[in-house]
Amino acid sequence: MATGDIHTVPRGDEWVNIVEGDETPLSSATTQDEAAASGRQYARERGVEHRVHHADRTIGDRSTYPRGRDPRDIPG
Repeated sequence: MATGDIHTVPRGDEWVNIVEGDETPLSSATTQDEAAASGRQYARERGVEHRVHHADRTIGDRSTYPRGRDPRDIPG
């Protein structure tokens, strides 16, 4: 499994989530919001950063989920 950051980017008429350095989509959606939600989940699970790009591919929102710091990663 690739370990790079997750990027939510426009591709054609859809939005996709890709791992940095790999152009194969993890998932796709018809809206940016839907794709961003699943991208955040992938980033949380992997303990990496999630970056949501605008339609012009500039970076908008950025969130970091380092493993062990997200409350869901803490046992108990």
